[in-house]
Amino acid sequence: MSICVIIPARVKSKRIPNKPLVKISKKDFLLLRTFKKIVKKIAQEDIYIATDSKKVLISMKRYSKNIILISRNCLNGTERCSYALEKIKKKYKYYLIVSCDMPFLNNKIFAFFIKKIKALKNFDGITIHANITDPKILNNKSVAKITLKKNNIVEGISRMKINNNKKNFSHHGLVLLKRKVLLNYKRIKNTALQLKEDNEWLKLIENNYKIFSFLNNSIKPEINTKNDLKKYFPIRFKYYKNITKVDIK
Repeated sequence: MSICVIIPARVKSKRIPNKPLVKISKKDFLLLRTFKKIVKKIAQEDIYIATDSKKVLISMKRYSKNIILISRNCLNGTERCSYALEKIKKKYKYYLIVSCDMPFLNNKIFAFFIKKIKALKNFDGITIHANITDPKILNNKSVAKITLKKNNIVEGISRMKINNNKKNFSHHGLVLLKRKVLLNYKRIKNTALQLKEDNEWLKLIENNYKIFSFLNNSIKPEINTKNDLKKYFPIRFKYYKNITKVDIK
């Protein structure tokens, strides 16, 4: 099947500086753990890393030959992937964008996307959402919320609760796009709401692209903030606090 994965890896993250390279165990940093999860289901030659940093390139070169350095200033990870696509020689039909901060991924998620890929015949992209079981998440700015139309097309995305009398779901960084959609992403006009919400997928929604979302409650959370690091990797968080100021260049 003509599908590849692109992992955008940006070191200048505002919420977690040096994020892709933050150590979460003695052997693994965040990007590497995510990569190891993906390679269990997707062939290594079909996994690409799009980064703004030579540090990421050096750190990952023993694990992957498909590291693409994007020197231009990109607004978000999807834009970086859009530029990276131009440097990928093989022309895939579908591109699955996976955030670098997903160390809890499992094989079921990738199998799910592959199984649902036929849905892309009628849409520009597909993604997944999960039920929100903890009310605190509704007002947690680090977790994106989405609402859906009756046909499960994504209608709205926000970092806060969407008050439009529709059920809010959580959205987690996996989106599968057609080649032409990802290729054109960097040329699509940014919107005021997209910039206000700081959500790259709103750029597509606001420009009338159709993204279909499937319910999948098996998706695990990303590491979005320092509080997430402290919660899931408490021992390494202490180390992170000690190196942050000196390790970022």
